[in-house]
Amino acid sequence: MYRAKMRFLAGIFGRVFCLCICVQAVSACSSINLPFVQETDYDITGVEDKPDLQDYLQTILDDRLKSKIDEGDPVQFAEDEIVREEIIEADLLKALKAKGFYEGEVTYEDNPDKSLSGVYTVSPGPQYILSSVTYDPEKPVIKGDGVMVHEGDPLLAVSILKAQGEMYKQIQKDECYFSLSVEHGVILNEQEDSGALIYTIEKGETASFGVADFQGQESVDLSFLEKLVPWDEGECYTSEKVEKLRTKLLETGLFAQARTQLPESPQGDGSVPVTVELEERAHRSITAGASYYTDQGAGLSLGWEHRNLFGLAEKLDTSINFNEISQNVDLNFYKPYFLRDDQNLSINSSLFQEDSEAYEETAFELSSSLDRQFTDELSGQVGVALTVTEIVEDNDTETFGLVSLPLGLSYDNRDSTLNPHEGWLLKTSFEPFYDVIGESDPFTKVEGGARTYLDFGGNLDPVLAFRADAGSLIGTGRDSTPASQRFYAGGGGSVRGYGYQEVGPFENGDPVGGRSYVTGSTELRLKFNNKFGGVAFVDAGSVSEETFPDLDNLSFGTGLGVRYYTGFGPLRFDVAVPLNRRDNLDQSYQLYLSIGQAF
Repeated sequence: MYRAKMRFLAGIFGRVFCLCICVQAVSACSSINLPFVQETDYDITGVEDKPDLQDYLQTILDDRLKSKIDEGDPVQFAEDEIVREEIIEADLLKALKAKGFYEGEVTYEDNPDKSLSGVYTVSPGPQYILSSVTYDPEKPVIKGDGVMVHEGDPLLAVSILKAQGEMYKQIQKDECYFSLSVEHGVILNEQEDSGALIYTIEKGETASFGVADFQGQESVDLSFLEKLVPWDEGECYTSEKVEKLRTKLLETGLFAQARTQLPESPQGDGSVPVTVELEERAHRSITAGASYYTDQGAGLSLGWEHRNLFGLAEKLDTSINFNEISQNVDLNFYKPYFLRDDQNLSINSSLFQEDSEAYEETAFELSSSLDRQFTDELSGQVGVALTVTEIVEDNDTETFGLVSLPLGLSYDNRDSTLNPHEGWLLKTSFEPFYDVIGESDPFTKVEGGARTYLDFGGNLDPVLAFRADAGSLIGTGRDSTPASQRFYAGGGGSVRGYGYQEVGPFENGDPVGGRSYVTGSTELRLKFNNKFGGVAFVDAGSVSEETFPDLDNLSFGTGLGVRYYTGFGPLRFDVAVPLNRRDNLDQSYQLYLSIGQAF
């Protein structure tokens, strides 16, 4: 009765909350420049036989049309329309030259019968080529020739600049110049439709790194700052490492400013001391968050964090999270650079309770792990955990004392964690369990997952996101495994459209979990403007009683969502429906409201 009342009240709260969000979004639309509010009808002709060039020019046109022209004042509207059309014409001409069409022309013909409409006619002319590539005073030694330009290549601005940047990077890396300039110039020959390219390279004195002198820090220990310095004294000087130090300082979250100062020239011994002026930010913060899932009800999270506990960037945070189904209190300690510069220590404790349709659990967990960063993208983890838990399933109460040794490996080169546009996240884990109380047989959980993102660019910022996860439980049968350690699927984090834990086998009307699972998602993300976006998605998954996932009995869900982009990440509101709904088990739809993309 208590849970039924809580579900009823949470449902009312969630619907009212979502209604308020929608009302706020609709009311805000009057001041938002949505692209579908103001229709445009501009065409580009004359380059149909050059599809790559046409796509490039179309991208320029679409980008310039993103902003809305105010229609409140007809006279001002007409003036603004003319100005924008002239700017687009000039930008298309610049784009032609960037592609080597230096004799190209662009003319615009307005449509007198319809505003915001017209045709840009492009006459590209011949594409210029490089008649010669010379270097002043001499060509540098470049490792690999893939990005360099050569005589006979098309005269493309992007290729010339890319080669220029690669030369600068390799010269600086190999020869330690304190000052270095790589510039280019092009002399056009209109009679031969070509251009002579000249790279001018000016080198300063060779130099080595001196001391890094930190100033302005108050509570952050100097020994921690020295660990962030990416060079040793006497090492070859590169400006990239100076910028890398600044970036690492800001990424700690301990500083509001990190300014680097260099001398005008190297000292007498050729060394370059680097002075870093720091401005610390507040090291304590309080956080709060809210969510609403139809299957889990309204949720609230509160947290407190100290990011510099003992002066060496140690982090201590505590949080309280609760919704209709689960409640937990967490205390976590994080120690960077533990014993090694590429290794971190984490100690975590958690007291939690869960009351789902599958089981009721009250547990305390204490764990510790070492995280090793092998490269910028590849990391590994090894740890130990103790979980004392009491589980009620089918009116039968059991107590377990689980000791586990989690091992993990992950590869992450995504450009963002809350709103990724490109890159991969690959992860795998291996965790053997032993019950010191003896209620359960030993077992091992193996899991793996992948996420990847394709950014198509252009108007509406389309991103296609993919997710796949799978797991297997080895060593014992389902009924001999604690209910909380079995695999479940369904809900906002796996298969949207189905209730929490409600994809998979049922007994007596309740989910019982399984020994393996597989889930996946495909999501198309669009961004209408700087604040609002939308998604369309399809999720799928299954939970099996066998050791290997069952791909013949997949549950599918699909839906649409709205994203509101903030400075810390997008707010997510999704509506999903089950495609193979089971009578008397699945609801007709599910709502999800939280922070961050679904994956």
